[in-house]
Order: sequence, then structure tokens, then C-alpha cells
Amino acid sequence: MSDRDALLSAICAQPDEDTPRLVFADYLEEHDEAARAAFIRDQIRLAQTPPWEPFAVRCRWHAPHVVSGAPFRSTLPKLEGSALAWGDMPFRRGFGWSVRVHMPALWDTLVEPLFDRQPIGRLMFWPTTLDDWRRIAASECVTRFREVAFATSPIEPLFALRDRPAAAGITDLYFARASGAGMPEVIEDLFRSPLGHTARGLHFHTGYESLSALVDALNTGGPLARLSFSNMGITAEHLRRLFAGPVASELDGLHFTNEPLGGDGLKVLAERLPGAVRELTLTGFGAREGLEAFARSDRLAGVKRLDLSGNRLSPRSSRLLSLSHALPALRAINLNSCHLLDKGVRHVTQARWWHGLVEADLRNNTLSPAGVRHLLNAPVPPDLTALVLDRDGLGAESRAALQKKFGAAAVFTAGEVPW
Repeated sequence: MSDRDALLSAICAQPDEDTPRLVFADYLEEHDEAARAAFIRDQIRLAQTPPWEPFAVRCRWHAPHVVSGAPFRSTLPKLEGSALAWGDMPFRRGFGWSVRVHMPALWDTLVEPLFDRQPIGRLMFWPTTLDDWRRIAASECVTRFREVAFATSPIEPLFALRDRPAAAGITDLYFARASGAGMPEVIEDLFRSPLGHTARGLHFHTGYESLSALVDALNTGGPLARLSFSNMGITAEHLRRLFAGPVASELDGLHFTNEPLGGDGLKVLAERLPGAVRELTLTGFGAREGLEAFARSDRLAGVKRLDLSGNRLSPRSSRLLSLSHALPALRAINLNSCHLLDKGVRHVTQARWWHGLVEADLRNNTLSPAGVRHLLNAPVPPDLTALVLDRDGLGAESRAALQKKFGAAAVFTAGEVPW
């Protein structure tokens, strides 16, 4: 076995440890692969950095290759056929991390050997038979699972995995289709199992059946650290039920994407949002009212990253948000596609929380020269790392003036960003 292979084998054997990866980076640098060595070190640092801090923001907007690993895709083992594929963001901490298992029936011959070549931790499974799931659950590789996503029904795979002590390393479960009528029972059974006692994040996408029962089922378990809902149909009443029990009491990250929370939902958040939440996503909540109570809530005091993208914020709404005393810790805000217009931009730059920002995403908001002047007249936050604007919506003169004002923090994008 070569030195390189021995070092890679040590990484696969200790996937949670950074030291073997750093030793491998040193080896690469000594063998004229400095760029890849730097990539590994940067990704390790990125994994240790909260997403609202300057290094993480700098990677997202100024060095996206650190996030995507695009220049180093060729270093990953080549996967033949359509049964197995690397994920869209395949790297974590410098090595292969995310795979999509389209044919779990080929686990023994195709998937399992990959764990000896890369420290895989995230797997998205397509459906297969219960016998296949039992075979997968019996694999020694289950000890390396950290994030598991199910493209369709999770009933059979969770039945096979939930009582396996080897699955205790799984931190997050993703349900790409949470619409089955049996999902509440699945969650209750999960929380009664060893896996349910160790998992710290649950993520639900697309599901309208038995939604109230699903929310109630979540409160049969202990506190989670991460919880997300996307296109599930969550309303204010569901929020009340969610916050009435223990599951949300210690949340660090809470995410709602395209959920019809409405104004009443914002009021519930204002009254009951767990105080530990640091990341809050409210994309497309569909409310023109309720923002006043939300903006004044002392429940937002710990929020460091706030995503309000995809909401039509009127000038009054943006002003209420800007006057908020409730966001003293805010470091990153996403106001992409919020119809801010010039007056809304002025309110943002005059906000009480503007001075603490590291990241401000203002893409897809129509700015005239007056809106650009509001930005040019604003003080530059001392830690600002990315002020993100549309390239096509601004003339060359405006971009040059903003670049002069904000320096390297000014980011001009064309189109959507892959993450």
C-alpha cells in the first residue's frame, strides 16, 4: 500500500476526525498539490465555522470552489452507471461525503466498497425492498452514516434502521416526500427507538396528509436541534401545536420554506419562538400583516441568520423590520426577491441591526439610481463580507461606485447561486 493510500485509509477509518485529513493535506503539499491541500484545510475550517461568520460568508460568495469543490471533482472515485451518483455538493471537509443511491439493491457490490475509498457520511436512498433495507442496516458501514435522506416513503428503511445500535451516529433525517398517511406513526415509532434518541435534526418536504397528527407526533420525542418544513402546508395552528411540546424547546435552526404561515403564524413565532434559535428561515410565508409583532418580539434576540427571501415586503414592513430592537445578534440577512424597491433599501441601511451584518443578500430587488444612492450613503458595517446585488440590474457606473464604497464586500451575481 502506498503512503497516499495508507493516509486515505486512515481518513476512511476515522471519518469524524480532522487530524488524518490535515496529515493528508500536508502530504499533498509536499508532493506539489498545494491547491488541493489548501482546499482540504479550507473545507475543514468551513465545517467548523458558523455560516454567518466572515470566513463562511467569504467562501460562499468570494471562493465558491471551497463550498462546491468543483475544481477537485476529478479526485473523487468515478462512479459507473446510473445506480450511484455523487451529490450536488459532494465534498465535506475535503473528501467525498454525499452520494445518491438510486439502486440500493446493489449495496453490497456497488455502494459498500465506496466507504473504503471515501469517508461517506450523507446518503440519499431511492426505494427498494424490505429485505434490501435489512441487508443495508446489517452493514458495518451504517456506523458511518451521519445524514440520511429518503426520496420516497421512509417506512421500510426506518423499520430496518431504527433499532440498530450502529445507526446511533445518524444526526439528521430528511424526508423528501412526507405526504404518506402513515408518517405520524413513523415518527412516533422513530422516537421510541435508539435512533430517535440520538438524531438531532428532522427535515420534511412535501406533505399535506395527516399534518396535524404529524406535528403532534413530533412532540412525542425529546428536543431537537434542527427542524425544517418545506411545502408541507404549515399554518399558525400547526405552529401552536409544535411549540406546545418539547420537540422545539432547544432548537438551534428552524426553517420554513413556502409554508402558508400568514400573519397569524408570524404572531405565533413572535410569542413562542424558542429562545435558542440562531438560524431562522421564513421563505415565502405569504403574509402582509403580523410583521410588526414579529419585529418587536424579544424571542428573536439570539437569531444570527434570518432568511426572509421570497416575501413581498412593503415599505412599511421593511421600515418595521429596520426599527426592530429584537435582532441585536443579527449577522446575516437574506432579502432576496422581497420587492424592497428604493425605499425598502433605505430602511435596510438605516436598520438598527445594519452595523452588525456580515452578509446582506439584496438580489432581485429593483433598484433605481436613488436606491443605489441609499447604499452609497450608508455606513459600511465593520464585518461586512458580502453585500450581494444583481449584476444585470445595475449599470457599470453604479457597480463601480458600489465597489469603491464597499470594496471586496460588494458582490454582483448573474442568476441564481447553486446553494
